[in-house]
Amino acid sequence: MKFLLRTQIVAILITFCWIVYLIVLAFLDQPDRALRYINTFVYGLALLLAVIYFVISRYLLGRKWSSFIPVLIPYLFLYKPIFEGLLLKLTNEYYGSTIKFLSISTGTVHLLAAMIGIGFGILFTRPQMKH
Repeated sequence: MKFLLRTQIVAILITFCWIVYLIVLAFLDQPDRALRYINTFVYGLALLLAVIYFVISRYLLGRKWSSFIPVLIPYLFLYKPIFEGLLLKLTNEYYGSTIKFLSISTGTVHLLAAMIGIGFGILFTRPQMKH
């Protein structure tokens, strides 16, 4: 039960970070701000999130490769649509369309960052010594 709770906490944290990622990109995607540098921000933020996911998975999941799937499946099919729907209800039509576009166009980059961060977090965690 503790294992399932930890995996769901990690999935919710990843989804929350993804929402913040979309909000930051939507803010920077304005014509007078940093539109020319949006690709740099997409990959830079994805790299930052991969490091955050590395730290989260290292401390919350440990060295359990069996936690990889119970984190990614609920993230993709449960939490991501719920949080995106809530975000779209909170924003106006202009930001909502920008967020939908960014969600579609940067979704694979974020998923790859999450997979790399979680995978390396599990890989580079020291095994626990059993006494």
